[in-house]
Amino acid sequence: MTPDRIDDLLQRALETGAIPADATAEERAELGPMLAASSALKLNAARVSAEANAAVPTARARFQRHLEQQRRSTAPPARTAVARGGQSSGGFLGGFFGSRVFAMSGAVATIAVIAVLALVILQPFSSVETASALTVDDYVQLEGVVSANDGGTLTLQSPVVGDVEIAVNDQTALSDENGERALATLKAGDPVLVSGIVTAKRSIAASNVAVATNQSTPADGVDGSVTQLKKFREGLTGSVRVLSFSPDGSRARVLLVTARERLLVDVDARSMDRFLAANPRPLGAIVRILDAPDLPKGIFRIESAAPSAATPAPAANGPQFQNVRGVVVSRTANVLTVRTERGAVPVVVRRTTTIRFSDSGLTLQDVLTGEGVVGHEISVSGNQENANSRRITATLIVVLGKPQ
Repeated sequence: MTPDRIDDLLQRALETGAIPADATAEERAELGPMLAASSALKLNAARVSAEANAAVPTARARFQRHLEQQRRSTAPPARTAVARGGQSSGGFLGGFFGSRVFAMSGAVATIAVIAVLALVILQPFSSVETASALTVDDYVQLEGVVSANDGGTLTLQSPVVGDVEIAVNDQTALSDENGERALATLKAGDPVLVSGIVTAKRSIAASNVAVATNQSTPADGVDGSVTQLKKFREGLTGSVRVLSFSPDGSRARVLLVTARERLLVDVDARSMDRFLAANPRPLGAIVRILDAPDLPKGIFRIESAAPSAATPAPAANGPQFQNVRGVVVSRTANVLTVRTERGAVPVVVRRTTTIRFSDSGLTLQDVLTGEGVVGHEISVSGNQENANSRRITATLIVVLGKPQ
């Protein structure tokens, strides 16, 4: 195995996307990591290119405004007499262009700065003054509109976090108001509600996807990046647009949209559980931020608040998960039977289901085996199997205490 041989094999692998058939086992072991790394680089390059292309119109507009300001502020150059036998005191370029040469050089410098900064300024989470609503390994729920579908990955345009890649596979529960949907039927313009695990800064492995039919997701009416709420503000209310939890359930967050800004708020875990139990459709709910002396600095509580015309909220007929709340009365394999006010509802618990235990005292193993959760009240969000079925494939379960 020589460097030339590896170079040849790698070149062929990059052209076809697969290791050549004539490669030996040793060569395959060498080429595997290289090919995988090249795929990641290509994906990152595509993302950077897409973000750069998206930034160009704004950068161009800023440059055009700058040139217009320069044109208005720069007086026409005065004619300068040139003494016989020599040049004017301004030199040849100064005499020909006057002060415009300096204005143009400033403009060139400005567009260079704008071109460099465009990808920074226009990205929601790229500076030290902003915060990311998507933390790797967290469970997350967010809404958006499909902009592309390549058969395995959806590109989602979210009004609050920008473009997000959504990985969908055979373990993803995908449905609309009429029941199960095929991934291939999703098209650009379809509003969706997604839940799953964050796998990269702007990528989510979807566990559940709910599709709205012939509806649209409204814009927020708020421009700018997402900032972290660090100090309590009296009377702060807003609409929940993204919620997330750490894998162990100890950390919870909401992305809050107010009339003027977007705020990422770290929420006390117990407060989040109470909120979820009381709000079967948490995205779009109007909440109030509360301070508490027993909480660490920068951690807050939330509670439901009255809607306000000044706070933008998603349409009520947008994409939604089905929600049930009741007492678990039995378990068969991975299906819990939940007694609700409307009768018994089968709830399917999968390995992708996120479970929060609140103050129940239970563990994940208790819920997975099913016996420990019988008799407990639970709140469930998930996809309805079909329009005529009561069966729910759970994306999120909050285990509450036993009814008194």
